[in-house]
Amino acid sequence: MFRKCLFIVVCLVIIQFIQSSPVVNSVKDCYLGSPAPVRVFLTVSSLMASLTQHGVVKRRLEINWFGHPPAEDDYIAVYHQDPELYPYNDSVLLLEPHKYPGGYFRTNIEMPIHVDNFNENTRCFGYWAVYHGENGEIKHSTCLQLRPFWMKEIAKHISDLKLSEIMIPGSHDAGSIHYKRVRTPLSKYEYTQELSIYNQIMYGLRYFDLRVGYYEKKPDQYYINHNFLRTETTVKTVLEEVKKYLLMSTKDIIILDVHDFPHGFKTPENHKKLQTMIIDILGNYIIPYNDQYENATLSYYWQQQKLVLISYDCPYRETFFSEAFWPRIPRAWGNKQRPKDLKAYFKEVFEKPTPKGLWASMAEITPNLRFLIFHPITGLRVLADEINRNVTHWFRDLYWRKANIVATDYFLGNDIIDVAIRTNRIKGVCPEFTWPKLSP
Repeated sequence: MFRKCLFIVVCLVIIQFIQSSPVVNSVKDCYLGSPAPVRVFLTVSSLMASLTQHGVVKRRLEINWFGHPPAEDDYIAVYHQDPELYPYNDSVLLLEPHKYPGGYFRTNIEMPIHVDNFNENTRCFGYWAVYHGENGEIKHSTCLQLRPFWMKEIAKHISDLKLSEIMIPGSHDAGSIHYKRVRTPLSKYEYTQELSIYNQIMYGLRYFDLRVGYYEKKPDQYYINHNFLRTETTVKTVLEEVKKYLLMSTKDIIILDVHDFPHGFKTPENHKKLQTMIIDILGNYIIPYNDQYENATLSYYWQQQKLVLISYDCPYRETFFSEAFWPRIPRAWGNKQRPKDLKAYFKEVFEKPTPKGLWASMAEITPNLRFLIFHPITGLRVLADEINRNVTHWFRDLYWRKANIVATDYFLGNDIIDVAIRTNRIKGVCPEFTWPKLSP
């Protein structure tokens, strides 16, 4: 009898231990957060559709879905208002997904993307999509959305991770911004984004690729360049927009990758003046580069209220301010002109050991001189349209386990922001041995 009672007690203790085990709870939480069997998401075409009366570019809404193959009775409804708040409103579009085997449909719904009235409370705006299954059952729903504080929203999942261990959505040539119709063939290859840095942050981007030129005779002197082309965006504007956001943020960290310096940096003094401006504007928020911070977790940065990391790729990085700037962030840049070649390049990158620390996948097509000669009026919008859907698929289904920073052109044409958020939930909650069976 005593042995039987002892056996029962031991079993109860073991069960209690298993139930309280962080590993078991982590696995349980992991599978509780499993994605829906079919999902829908909205993107915005990189291509220009038309112009507003003020000359602002309008682009077309795109519907995307993936997961289980659609049944013939499945349909996707698109609404102009939240269907939960306005259940009696008619949809603006009904789509039968089984008729589109690519999991993608570009609508005729046009919308301007350059918006100035975003605020910290905005989440969904413009359009909502609902995927319906048999008998109208809702399988998944989404909206065109902002992610202004996504790191804060998933803080409990990622607090013990390092910046180099999470996926960070980013903007390639982030300051090459133009939201009106371009007038010259060369301009079609100059601009890669059409939202201000502040609005890019509000959408959810956290890494910004910045090339700076020095123009002594210009009023602001420091401008964002795209290679040898000077844009209208000043470095001061970029820094002030970052600070505007940081004044609202408590946990979302911004990475500024300052490099190339393609024009005018002839003396160390040119760098000193730029670095001084950066520190004057962002000073208290800057994450120092030293042993204490280099391998720190996100929670440590939050505790210290250090929210902006600045990489400064230049021999004068430490000359004037010894700990303010981080070294070069390695960039996996394929310099490819076709999607299939960029896919092969990333396959090779991710088959090898990836760099230690922060590193970036530059997920865009790059025109070379030959391409420019034979495609003088194509432009970066067309190239972004060719690659962005592929980028979503590659980093959602193939490379999410190892990817760190993922930078794209005309980023609203892909789903990298949400892919990154879902990836980071997995990495923060799920033990690594479960990852092969999971997908963000």
